[in-house]
Amino acid sequence: MLPMLSTHLEQLGKLTPSERKLWVYLQANLETLAFENGATLAQKSGVSPNTVSRFLRRLGYKGLKSLKEELRDAVRVQSLLNGTLIERLEQPDDLIAHLNEEIEALREFAECLGSAHWQDIVSRVSRAERVFVCGFQTIRGLAEDFANRLALVREGVEFLDLYSGVLGQWLDSHKQRCCVILIDIAPYADAGIAFANHCLQQDTDLVVFTDEYGIARHIHTPHILCMKTKTGLILESTGGLTCALNVLLHCVASAHKSHLKNRLAAYRERVQRLRLYRT
Repeated sequence: MLPMLSTHLEQLGKLTPSERKLWVYLQANLETLAFENGATLAQKSGVSPNTVSRFLRRLGYKGLKSLKEELRDAVRVQSLLNGTLIERLEQPDDLIAHLNEEIEALREFAECLGSAHWQDIVSRVSRAERVFVCGFQTIRGLAEDFANRLALVREGVEFLDLYSGVLGQWLDSHKQRCCVILIDIAPYADAGIAFANHCLQQDTDLVVFTDEYGIARHIHTPHILCMKTKTGLILESTGGLTCALNVLLHCVASAHKSHLKNRLAAYRERVQRLRLYRT
């Protein structure tokens, strides 16, 4: 139960039978409430739409939307700040079990590698004239590293920093066939959802790598891959996502192998001339 929701209830006093019925449903289905509207909530809880509206007003919300916003904020905060992080450390520490969860996530990913779905993702990243890679908050580093690595095996790849204040390359690409790769694991990430939907509205190919919490339910693109990140470690693991991106990199490199030899030779020549690495 959310503390704020509990406080609201304490201030209401006695509930009617219908309100009690709705309250019980709300508590049992907080995780899926983000996908309900007033009508579906009334139907599933077995009360009238008027009861839903009246009860939410009594709780102090202007409607279901404001309750969803509070729930979304709570989930976002809980992702890093709630007590379960410490609880994970207080449980018997079986690192082998955690690693087996990681392995199982990779097995599930491996099963999709021969699918038309995976081949379509590879094709869109390979054939695009420009590829932009984007990631926010804690996943930004992974996204930026992948963009740098992908840029080694094919041209026209850039990390897109929406918060830099300058989006010149993205603006200049409107006449080109573009593909955006969004990597996002934050639950209910507003920035990721807004950015993804903007790409879809612009008819840009959007490829999404996300987790079991992520934004898959909030956007509509067929080019999406969900990786398991909850493996029992103190923080959700990005190991599976890193591996999936490395496999994508390899597949794109294979699609560009006719140009890759010359590209790597040019890279090697510049690195040696600039003495970037010790030899």
